[in-house]
Amino acid sequence: MRDLSPQILSEWDEFTTDHLKEKEQAAFNARKNAIIAVARGMSMASAAKKYGVNAKTLSETIGKAVSVASDGRMNGWRAALPYKVRTPSKKTPVEYPKNAGPGAFRTFLTLAPSICEFLETYSGRLPERNFPSKQFESFFNKYRSKVKELIPRDRYPANDPKCARRSVIGYIRKQRLGRPFVDEAFEIEDNVAAAQFPDVFALQLCDWTQYDGHKLDCDICVEGEDGDGQSALQRITCTWLLVGYLALLRMCCSWKLCFGRNYNGTDFNEACANGLRSWTPRALVSPSMAYVAGSGIGTSEAIGFVACGAITSMDNAMAHRLNVNRQKLASQLRGVIHFGKSGVPEARGHLEAWNKRLEETTIRKLPGGYRPAGDVSEKENTTNYNSANYPSSPDSLEDLMDVTISASNVGERNSLQMRSPTQVLQTFYASGGWIFSTTTLDDQARELSQLQFSGVFRGSKKNKKQPYVRFQYAKYRSAAVKNRWDLIGQRFIARIDIHDARFIRLYDESGELFVVLRAIRPWSRTAHSLALRRLIYRNSKNGNFEIRGANDAVEVYRNFLRSLFASSSDAATMMAQHRDALDAIQDSNETSKPPAEPSKAIKARKVFVPLSGPVTLGKKGRLK
Repeated sequence: MRDLSPQILSEWDEFTTDHLKEKEQAAFNARKNAIIAVARGMSMASAAKKYGVNAKTLSETIGKAVSVASDGRMNGWRAALPYKVRTPSKKTPVEYPKNAGPGAFRTFLTLAPSICEFLETYSGRLPERNFPSKQFESFFNKYRSKVKELIPRDRYPANDPKCARRSVIGYIRKQRLGRPFVDEAFEIEDNVAAAQFPDVFALQLCDWTQYDGHKLDCDICVEGEDGDGQSALQRITCTWLLVGYLALLRMCCSWKLCFGRNYNGTDFNEACANGLRSWTPRALVSPSMAYVAGSGIGTSEAIGFVACGAITSMDNAMAHRLNVNRQKLASQLRGVIHFGKSGVPEARGHLEAWNKRLEETTIRKLPGGYRPAGDVSEKENTTNYNSANYPSSPDSLEDLMDVTISASNVGERNSLQMRSPTQVLQTFYASGGWIFSTTTLDDQARELSQLQFSGVFRGSKKNKKQPYVRFQYAKYRSAAVKNRWDLIGQRFIARIDIHDARFIRLYDESGELFVVLRAIRPWSRTAHSLALRRLIYRNSKNGNFEIRGANDAVEVYRNFLRSLFASSSDAATMMAQHRDALDAIQDSNETSKPPAEPSKAIKARKVFVPLSGPVTLGKKGRLK
């Protein structure tokens, strides 16, 4: 062509096509070679035939390539990308569409560029099923007002009851995915999509932390006592391993073993908190088990302190979206918190490969280990030992996980030139590599489990009901606010530890500690998590047992599980999952004190001693 020459081709920007699919790369290379041939003097038809490109497509591609884009430069090689650069439509709509239909929303945006620019300004979360977004609703109301001001009432989308809500969400979502909203009237440039975080950020070895839960391929049996005190064996329903993993270093920085059909947000919170703490060796149960010399979890054993990541990746499972996790992850883990799609292990490929290696080297060698069924294969046992003949204890399993995982951090890796993650980290640190850390990691780990909410004092001076705060099926009181009827109806900032829900701290508007409240019976004696409290309340609500009038709800629940241990695997699983709380049940004459204040950032003027011992609920007569 007259407008095409090798000199013009040399001015076009080159770019990588690694992000394209194989078929798209082949089409791009064919068009590029054909354009080069035409620039060197070959005819259009000959170049198209030689490189397998449609002659009409080649002619249109060259026309787009020499045309000027919105950035003031030629489209160049961008035009050779399939479906990336569109020819401006010669037909320009002159009026807004009358009704909804194919192309109606595109026509509306073409005639209303101010609305299009307004939609592109939204950066909040989009609503999903069962996850509404208040921020989007506020934004959509402003969008609806602009549409009513600009568009006649009898035209689309002003005459649509939902004001094209679905099209608005789809437009914003496609813009975020890097796939521009395709419109014949728009001139669209190529956007190179980033597949991994290293394509966007210059990450160091300790900057990228990945968290995920992995179901262990092993049928585990445990031994316990039934309601009569007799020993019995029972199989665990399912076992999960929650892991925090420094992806670029190939090092595990935290883990948590969970028992149940799925892990919950409390387990995930503890796994994240463990990643902020220095690792401490366990007191191993088995005398024949020992740690590998120099091994450890995380970076503290290798370089003397705990490294903090800049990006934390996880999927959008319900356990990760617990209220306290949404409150605290960004503020305490800091940096970027990335929620990916659940059920897509490729998004965390390094961690998935580490889990697979742990399965093959450890889990599937235990009694009851198996390889799960696939599309063309059935479930296969990987050991000849029956788990019923070799029962395990949760403590010994945790010992095994700690020893094995710590040893993996000092094992050689092919991807690290046959060096261990510990050696790579020590070399990187000794050479002056940047590793971020803070001196407040212990405070951050404690703060991670502090759920903040609004607490309101309730009560009745007329009925002699002392002021109390209700939260999660429990009432909280303190002798310090006895007869303080002026507090009824007042609202305070409340904080509770999700791992020990017996105490609530109330703070005034200036952030000073006002009072510490303690739960009354049956939630006051044994330390328990909010997850365990919800589980106990749900079982009581279903009529499995009665906690009303009991001294300790946790003790009632333990007796209930023991009565079902011999016949129910779910009961055995719950006893294993909540064994710390069930084993910590106190005697009737023991009392407990509130734990230390979680954060040093808030200084209390005066701390009141919470109420302890029996509590009068104000009801007379015997409980029926």
